[in-house]
Order: sequence, then C-alpha cells, then structure tokens
Amino acid sequence: MVIAVTLILVLSSAQQQLTVGEHIFEYRILDNGLRVYAIEDPGETTSVFMAIAAGTRDETAGTTGLAHLTEHAMFAGTATTGTDIHEKTIVGWGGESNAFTRDDYTMYYDHDFASEHLSEVLNMEADRLRGLTLESEPVLNERHRLNTEEEHAYQPSDGRAQQLENAVYKSHPYRHGLRDAGGHTKAPGLSVAQVKFFYDAYYHPNRTAIVIVGPHKPAAVLDMAEESFGKLESQATTNNHYFEPEVTASRTVAIKSQLPRDRVVRCWLTPNIQHADRAALDVLAAMLQRDEIKSGVIVNVSTGGRIEQELFKMSWSVGDHDAGVIAKEVSRMLTSYKLGEADASVMTEVKGLLADVYTSQPMRSRPYFALAGTLSWYAAHDLMEVLAGYHDAVMAVTSDDLARVCKTYLAKKKCVTVTFKGTGEAVKPLPESVSELQAEAAAAFETGNYARAIEAYTLILAQKEDPMSQIINFTERGSIHLEMKNYDAAIADFEAGLTYYDYPAVADMLEDAIAQKKRAMRGNL
Repeated sequence: MVIAVTLILVLSSAQQQLTVGEHIFEYRILDNGLRVYAIEDPGETTSVFMAIAAGTRDETAGTTGLAHLTEHAMFAGTATTGTDIHEKTIVGWGGESNAFTRDDYTMYYDHDFASEHLSEVLNMEADRLRGLTLESEPVLNERHRLNTEEEHAYQPSDGRAQQLENAVYKSHPYRHGLRDAGGHTKAPGLSVAQVKFFYDAYYHPNRTAIVIVGPHKPAAVLDMAEESFGKLESQATTNNHYFEPEVTASRTVAIKSQLPRDRVVRCWLTPNIQHADRAALDVLAAMLQRDEIKSGVIVNVSTGGRIEQELFKMSWSVGDHDAGVIAKEVSRMLTSYKLGEADASVMTEVKGLLADVYTSQPMRSRPYFALAGTLSWYAAHDLMEVLAGYHDAVMAVTSDDLARVCKTYLAKKKCVTVTFKGTGEAVKPLPESVSELQAEAAAAFETGNYARAIEAYTLILAQKEDPMSQIINFTERGSIHLEMKNYDAAIADFEAGLTYYDYPAVADMLEDAIAQKKRAMRGNL
C-alpha cells in the first residue's frame, strides 16, 4: 500500500501528455494542485489562459453578480502590481488582457503578447491569484464599472432565459441568475468584504488551470510556470458540486412577458457533463433540430454545455396556430427516436459535424473560441479527459442510445413546461437604434416571426458596426435562414461572417447548412 501511494505521488508531479484531436499538450500537476498545460505553436507571440473553477453557480440569490465583481477586482492591483497595471503592461507588450465570467468558471487571458515576456506574465498571474490587496477605492471603482456594464449589456431576452431557469431549477444555483428590471444583479450593492470572502474561498491553485500557447518548448514553459506558481499554498477544500432533484411529476409554469405572442418551452433535466449519456443527448438535440412538424411551426431544440445537470429544451411560438395541436405534434417528434428508428444517414452526418466541435477550434484565436481556453476551464474542474474523449463519445452513439436517452430523460412526467405569455399587442414598426433592434430581433425570433427578425438583423448589419458585432449578426441572421430551410441565404450569411474572423463555430454552421442543402436536393430529386 505504501509503495502504491508513493508511485501515485511521483506520477502526479511528472510531466504528462493529453491528446485532444491532433493536438498533444504537455502538462504538469504541481504539488499545490495547480494544473499547467503547454503546447508549442509557431509565431512570435504567446497566449496564457487561466481558468478558476468558480462562476455564477457559486453565488446565492442574495449575491448574484459576485463572481463577475470578483473578476473585475482581479484588475484592482496587488502590492507589487498597481491598479490596472496588469492590463496596461500586456497591452504595452503588444497583447490583450481581459476576462469573462460564466456559470461554471471565470477565465483570465493574456493574449498575443511578445513571447520574451512569458516569465513576467506568469509572475503577474501568480501574484494576483493569491496576492490581491482588495483596497476599497479600486474595488469600488470596479463595482461602478460593472454597474455600467450591466446596464449596457443586458437584453430582455437575457431576462427571459434567467426566468426560465429560475422556474425549472428548484435548488441548483443555476437558478439564481435573475436580474431586476434595469438588468442589474446584486453586484452594484455588494461590499468589498463580500468580494474578499469569494476571492479567499475560490481563488486557489488547486482550483486553477493554466494553458500556455507559444513558440517556447513545453518543458521550459512548464518549468517557468512551476517557478511562478509553485510557491503558492493550496486550499484544503475541493471544487463545489451542486445537485438538482429529479423531476418526478410534470409541471407547468406561466410567466408574463413583453413578447407579442406566447412562447412555449419544454424542459427536461439531463445528467452532468461526465455522464456517459451526455454525448447521446447532444446528438439527439442536433437531430431533432432538423426535424419538422406538420403545422410548419419551427421547433428549436437545444441542450447546453455546463458541467452539472443541464436542460434539454424544445421551444416554439404558438402564434395563430392551435396550441394543443402543436403540443401533440412536438410530442410525436420524439416517437421515432424512442422506438430506435432514427434516420441512420442523418445521424452519421450530424455525428460527423458534432464530434469535432472542440477539436476544430483554433488553438488560441479569440479566447471565447480558443481550444486552449476551453481546455483551461475543463482542466480547472478536472474534466480534461471528458474534453479529450468527446469526439470518440459522439462517434460511438447509436440509434439504441438515442432511444434509451429519449425514454430515460425525456419522459412526459419529467417535463417542466414554461409558457411566456404574450401581450397580444400588434407588432410595432422596427426602431432605429442597434440596441433596440437587437431586442426586437430576439423577441421576433422567440415568437416565430422570423421575417421580422431577419429584417431587424438586416437593419443592424446596414449600420456596419465593429467586426466582432458584424460576424455575430451575420451568424444570427444565417441561423434564422437555416431554421427556415433557406439554405442559400444561410450559406451566404455564414460566408459573409467568416470574412471578418475565421471562427470554427461559424465554419461548422456553414458546413451544416451545406450538408442540409445537399440532403434537401437529394430529397427533391
């Protein structure tokens, strides 16, 4: 027994490899639990992605926004690096430094800086991981910035999404995202002491993973990281795990909304990201998204990518149709899958597109879409093997698997149906400002008024915003065209978006649109 324990300790501190698609990452788990990954990437710049296993799910109903506020506070300075100096230093070296908060993690990145400064960057990241001074003035200044950010970034569609989750989840903190009428979390009223409590609870090396991409040899990079972070002490606790009780009796919830027409969302709880059935549920959602019902109403199908119990959603707008008829047609959509009669050729096509969703990502591109960034948050939660094995898990899914997960998770008694009650008011002419057009586009899409949504996005695109906004808006409009089976228009929009940035997610959507067009043409022939 003693020999076995010693062997495990030796292996844990040794340099190891993780293969994701065609990429081989060298990694090391430091004695304090921090995971460091490195991969050689030609060029003159380096990028560092640091993920903390803490996000909005670690908040309470009374502290919503605390994870995001702590993210802002990470730029408030340490005893050796003054307020905003971290970001200014990276920019001075030709790079970009920023962060973002999600449900399950918070990501910090130093992107495309001159490679000779890697050691200094790692020292700064290690310094702020445990060395924030959290003085009142800079933290309260960051709180003011967050207040302004919430005001400008919030959309009514965000509020509906949060209301949905609050209605479905009964105990899991995924339900705590509700904002007030002005789009605010509780963050603008939270104290410096609360930020310090969150920081001290979650910002520790054993809850952190770092991925480094650049021209350096991985072994040298791992040594640099160990030199910078190895002296930090770990925390005794492990990552939090939350649980939502199984739904055993169907229920319905009605929520007032500003939508002109009713929108119905059927929700089912599905298992955590480590569960063997998550891949089959992803394939099922992608296949159902392609199906149609007799009334012609478009049914949107989705399942998320969070690490714990996720929602499988089927949603549609009632409009002028008979609500009961649509509901029965949606129920019948699941019948063939429960009987194991999924179209084999469509399944092969969908699996091929879905399996490479991660490995097709660029290594470092924009951090939101970079494989290195994705790996960092998976690793922070000790889920590296889930990411590495996703391709094979998807490709192994069979019709029997689809039938089993359909029966197991999408049973009628396990369904929570949320209806956003429409106002019944006549649709007003489209506004002129981009923010109002975006809200109108989202509302039009949710209520099935796809022509209006397309018109809104067309008006937004005509205003020629920044490149990032342009690719997002082209992608949104292309997605609606694809829903409407207008393949040529969808393909044109995805191609137009890709002229701004070569994002794999958009490229995958383009590939899907082309595949669906070919299938439709074969059907016509």
